[in-house]
Amino acid sequence: MSRLDRILAELASIRDQLEDAVDGNARVDLLERREELRNEARQAAPATRAELEGELDRLHKAWDRLQKQRIDVVKQAGDLAAGNFGFTADAMRLNQQIDVAAGREELEGRIRELKAKLAAMG
Repeated sequence: MSRLDRILAELASIRDQLEDAVDGNARVDLLERREELRNEARQAAPATRAELEGELDRLHKAWDRLQKQRIDVVKQAGDLAAGNFGFTADAMRLNQQIDVAAGREELEGRIRELKAKLAAMG
């Protein structure tokens, strides 16, 4: 059994365990392991240039959707001289929560990784 086959088998097992998991801590552990395995699978799986470009395109679209969910602080605050500083701080905190919930850091990391792989391919 290849490394990729073992990773895929464990991912399937985690999927089944997640369906039955009721304990919040157990779910978090399973979700973290699932993410680790997905990253390992990306590294282990052979990919063509077309596949990498397709994934990069999908990730750019996901990033664009995330940007549309975020609050445009400047647009919403209007004239800051009118005393909207509290709103601006609240909007920035909401944007941070949106970013965390949507996995912005991981999304941007994977985009950088794909760009580097494509650049290395020439």
